[in-house]
This record gives sequence, C-alpha cells and structure tokens, in this order.
Amino acid sequence: MMRDPIAWLVKQDPSMEYQLARDITGEPAEVCQMSRSRIAHSGWGKALLKAQREDGSWAADEPNGWADSAAGSATIALATLRALGVDPDDTLVRRAVELVRENVTHADESPYFRGTDEICINGIVLANAAYFGVDTDDTAALAASIVAARQRKDRGWNCDIDSKRSSFHSTICVLEGLLAYSRVHPGKAIDDTIARGIDYLLDRGLMRRKSTGDVIDPSFLRPAFPPGRRYDVLRGLDFLREAGLDADARIADALDEVERLRGPKGRWAQGALLPGIDSDSERLHWLPMVGAFSPEVGDDSPVLTLMALRVLRWAGYDQGADSGAAPTTDEAPIDLLDEPPLETNPINEIPPTSEMPVVPRV
Repeated sequence: MMRDPIAWLVKQDPSMEYQLARDITGEPAEVCQMSRSRIAHSGWGKALLKAQREDGSWAADEPNGWADSAAGSATIALATLRALGVDPDDTLVRRAVELVRENVTHADESPYFRGTDEICINGIVLANAAYFGVDTDDTAALAASIVAARQRKDRGWNCDIDSKRSSFHSTICVLEGLLAYSRVHPGKAIDDTIARGIDYLLDRGLMRRKSTGDVIDPSFLRPAFPPGRRYDVLRGLDFLREAGLDADARIADALDEVERLRGPKGRWAQGALLPGIDSDSERLHWLPMVGAFSPEVGDDSPVLTLMALRVLRWAGYDQGADSGAAPTTDEAPIDLLDEPPLETNPINEIPPTSEMPVVPRV
C-alpha cells in the first residue's frame, strides 16, 4: 500500500503544516511563518484559545482534580499550544498568556509562573514561561530552584520526595523545562544539570531497567498526545532530537519500538486517552477541548505521526522526507555490534510504574 503520511498531515491543521515545513520538508523561514501565523486563528489552536475562561484558566466550574483546576488546566493548555507550535508573539496568544499571569494561582496561592512544590509540574511551568516569553524574577527563581534541587544519585528527578529512585515522568518534565529556559538564559550550571538528566535516560535506553533490561512500564510503548505529565519513548526521543544530540546505539531499541508502531498507512495511532489526567471526570472536561487532535485509542494521530516522522528522520531511519518510508533491511540506521551492553545497577532501577502521570516540544 502506498504510504503518504505527509500529504495526510498537511490537510489536518495549520500546526501540522507549519511543523512539517520546519522539521520535515525544510521550507524557507517565510513559508514556515505563513503557516505558523494561522495556528492561533484557525483549527486546533483557535479552538483551544477560545476555550479559555475570563479568569485565565481552562478549569471546570467545579474542579475534581489537578487537571481541571485553574493552575492544572492552564499548565495543560499552554503546554498543548506550545506543542502545536503556536506563535508566542501572536496578539491572541499574548493576551491568553497575560490572563494566566494576572489571574491564575496554584493550590498554595502562589502566582502561576512562580511554580509550586512539585518539581514535575514546575518543569512544565518553566517550559511554558520560556516559550511564551514570560521572563520575570519569578521564572528566574523557578529555574534556579530546579537547578538547585537535588538530582537523585541516578541523575534523574522524582516528584515523590520519599522515593530513592528517579522517575521518567518527572525527569522528562524537568528536562523539557530546563532546555527551554537554557535557550533564553544559557549557562554552565543549567547545561550540566541537563546533561546529567539526559544521561539518566540514555543509561536506560529511554525505557529499560538497568538491573534486568526489562521495559520499565508498558505504557512507555504507548505514545499519546497530549501526554500531560506522562513519559513515553516517542516523547523521550523527540526531546533528545530537540536537545541537539546525535542518535547512537543507546537509543536503537527505542527507535525500533517507534518504527514498530508505524501503521500500514505510514501513520502512528493514539496509544492512550489523555494519560496525564487522573480521573474520568477530568478527561470528560478536557475531551471537548482536545478531541480534534487527541483521537480515540487506536485511531491515527496527526501529532504522533508528525513526531515519529521527525524523530526517525533525525535518527536516519527515514531518508526520504516525502515518502515516510521505513528503513531498508540492508541499511541499518545504527550499528550495535561494537557497542558495549548497558551497565546494570539494581540501585538505579525504577519501579514498573512511577509516581504521577508528562509535552512534546515545539
């Protein structure tokens, strides 16, 4: 069957058209910007911006949990707009962010962009602040607090302060936030912190226990969008790509898993329904706002397809930008023969399911 995911994606939404032009087909900057300028004014971006309440949140009238609370809903909405690639300088976007800054507070009543006491949430808040140009004393203090926070011995993070092991979920949230902030405020301390966190992911092949080599959690192999506070291998790979790393043998298994998930039409399906949201009532609140780009489990996902195509292209799996073709069997993208096996260390292993349920990069 002819596989043409590019032609399919272009028809989905301006956000897909923009990111395809930027990441896959390599169009000139002015062409990319034409598509990007439409994200806030049509399709998915427009609908999500329109759903914002006058108090700056996307909350329920009677919240039942974090995801439909004022701060939680703002965190998810801004992270989703960020992942769609909305222009942070667009007038509608700037107004939405200002409403959040002026009105939204966390449960402890701290201003939204000052963060809270959970490091995984603070990572997403910091990424949102950096992307949308909120550069204040609060965000500087938030970044400093994350850098100063004690990384575990295994070099990751965990929202559960009593746990002796790090969590992929917390770690990816923190890394995305630090990377975004480092591009506004570069520095050795933040770079070193990011490098240690990346080592934590790479030492585990983005998905495996160091002690046994087993997959840590089957949900890691079920990518979903939006992911909220949840980790999956596609999100991890897309972060490494965004961080400018070269693909090497340590991520070969993760890349193979992504390739294995490619459907017969060259597309990737939704692996879970809003996995970063804890309760059915919260999911029911969010589905009308994200349902257009968060399909049912098993249905083709435009966002995941875009992410997978650019990750595989970055790793050398998809050499033809227009075909979305899988690698040929006689031309393996990564040579594993000369690479040593991953080190094993039971102390650094992570339990099968880790703390709280994490958003791709733009």
